[in-house]
Amino acid sequence: MVIKFFDFSKFHNKQPPTGSTRIRVNSLLKYWPEASLYKYGENPDILIFQKVYTNQDYLFPVHFKGVKILDICDPDWLMGTPIKQTVDAMDAITCPTKPLADFLRQLTDKPIVVIPDRWDMSIIPKPKNHRNKAKTIAWFGYRHNAETLKPALSLINDLNLKLLVLADDNPLVWQWLHGEIGDKFRDNNYEFIKYEEETFYKNLQQADFCIFPPGDRPQDIYKSNNKTIKSILAGLPVANNADDINNFLEPEKRTAWINKRYNETVRDYDCRQSVKQYKELIDELK
Repeated sequence: MVIKFFDFSKFHNKQPPTGSTRIRVNSLLKYWPEASLYKYGENPDILIFQKVYTNQDYLFPVHFKGVKILDICDPDWLMGTPIKQTVDAMDAITCPTKPLADFLRQLTDKPIVVIPDRWDMSIIPKPKNHRNKAKTIAWFGYRHNAETLKPALSLINDLNLKLLVLADDNPLVWQWLHGEIGDKFRDNNYEFIKYEEETFYKNLQQADFCIFPPGDRPQDIYKSNNKTIKSILAGLPVANNADDINNFLEPEKRTAWINKRYNETVRDYDCRQSVKQYKELIDELK
């Protein structure tokens, strides 16, 4: 049986591959010998469309005759993507979160399986040891998502913490502090490092803990917890609010938070679990 992934990065000619392709396709292929990336013109038995949709100019997902699975990890319907037409063409849908699954179940009675974002544990470094009072707080992600940091910047500045940002481009977050305060923060308390997968953990572990404030944008309810999981694997606690930030200033509190979650995270978020889920779904569809 030939299994192929037609991924978002290939369809949109993205190099290096986007985060969604790295997480939901490339990491799985290492542990799934029967699966590989789709090449134009191939006719596999199973074709998994990772964020590749049908539209009026591109009807391949409709016309492909084999077993079809749509893997959707973002609420792309908010951007006008024709989700319903693509779902109608599929035999099953996979997604990383329950809110995504709940929405998609309004569109179809076809099987919908929640397959969380998971990681290749063979490339995860040892978790960071916490010995000193916190000096640096980190945020990482795509630049346009950094706006969720707005409500936290004043507290970070008041506590004289350094903010480390790992992103595809510099989000210039100091501008939200305005005037001389923002200029001082930029010069003394801010560091931007371009996100590179090869150096990500080394760079992230310069920080003492991470911050991911809950967003209130329409898409945020559907978001995966992949940043939190990646932070835990690095050994860094995750702050969501002011109380968390103040709590994590002390090394003992950070160590206790990580120790409570680390082993369970390694067990539950191994990408081999995702391969197992896909194989079970494919057996059901056959």
